[in-house]
Amino acid sequence: MKTLSNHLLLLVQTALFLYVASVAGCHHPEHQHTTTTTTPALQPTTTAAPAETTTTAPEPSTPATSKSDNRLIAYIADWALPEKIAWDKLDQVIYSFAVPDESGNLGEFDADQLKSIVKEGHDNGKSVSLSVGGWTGSLYFSSLVGSESSRAKFAKNIANAVDEFDLDAINLDWEYPNSANGVACNQNDPQDTANYLKFVQQLRDTLPKGTLINAAVATAPFNDENQQPSTTLDPEWKGALDGFYIMGYDVNGNWNEDAGPNAPLYYDGQSDGIDTVSADSAVKAWSAAGIPSDQLYLGVPFYGRIAQVTDKVTARTGMYQPIQKNQIKGDEYDEKSADPCPGAKSTFSGMYQWRSIEQQGISTNSSGWETSWDTASQTPFAYKGNRVLSFDDPHSLREKVKYAKANGLGGVMLWSLEMDDADNTLLNALQGIRKD
Repeated sequence: MKTLSNHLLLLVQTALFLYVASVAGCHHPEHQHTTTTTTPALQPTTTAAPAETTTTAPEPSTPATSKSDNRLIAYIADWALPEKIAWDKLDQVIYSFAVPDESGNLGEFDADQLKSIVKEGHDNGKSVSLSVGGWTGSLYFSSLVGSESSRAKFAKNIANAVDEFDLDAINLDWEYPNSANGVACNQNDPQDTANYLKFVQQLRDTLPKGTLINAAVATAPFNDENQQPSTTLDPEWKGALDGFYIMGYDVNGNWNEDAGPNAPLYYDGQSDGIDTVSADSAVKAWSAAGIPSDQLYLGVPFYGRIAQVTDKVTARTGMYQPIQKNQIKGDEYDEKSADPCPGAKSTFSGMYQWRSIEQQGISTNSSGWETSWDTASQTPFAYKGNRVLSFDDPHSLREKVKYAKANGLGGVMLWSLEMDDADNTLLNALQGIRKD
């Protein structure tokens, strides 16, 4: 997620998804594109925003050093740090992004700012990770892991960053191995997934003992040599990575024919114009490919996506309406931007952060908006005229926590912390994942 400046990072996504061909997954946010089957749409029922419950967990006296200690993980963005981090409500923070150049040198982040975050995290007894890559930072991953010498050099550069910044973990965010679903000018190779495994193993041998390695991954397992999701992964992956952070958001957006849920927990044949992917299907796909459930983490968004559709939306029609293809502006933080590839066009992302949703009273039927609950996806949506906004609220996040616990997942990951409101409403809704 870069030859593009960091503060524009999240804003490039909509244009990029027009290149999507088959599978992926995001953070930061990309998705998997598949063919759907036509079935009748389910009708949502109107619901008021649920009351919030705050739960906190005791702080450890030292940074977490095992994957079992890291159940709730939050990404923070170099270009948009939260005013205050509620360390007592988190287990790990991932600072994003360190962008590798063609030689594997890491850059495009504020080193002093990262040092400050690490100190603050350690003072609060929490672990801090650095994310390497991202949506526009994945251009050179393929060649960087493509040979023994380049893997060794890249791993050494990351290990140097761990030493320099006193990091507890490394987050790899390659979007995506041997895939047409990333940035259009990403390097790709049929051996990407095999080489990625070799690199992670090399990195494991190079990093200080006890350093965790996790990866942000798509909603389908890494692609095989034919750019198709692997049905079975090499068993070595289980020992190579400590956690697989499934980006269960950006599933639907302006790249589809119809409006649909940004981060569905389930899919139930709502429309033939949206993606069939859901958090549930993603977890099942990774599990079937051989990854233990306790190494899978469900990624949830602190933002939604807005679309303009052809007809007026009501609670009766639901959100699954044909989209007018010009992406409209999201909230005040949404600015036009382009990806780092030649000829790329600037566009709005259509993202609507929770803090804006809350501030404008959208989830409580204010400012002319009406909010309904989509039973099929287990997420809310709001509508105003022919605009529809799919997002997550405390209710939907608690449902995802219940799902993660019921299915024995390692925890929950969120993108990204500054998008919450000043009362930590969404973060509070996730606290259940930290309790046995």
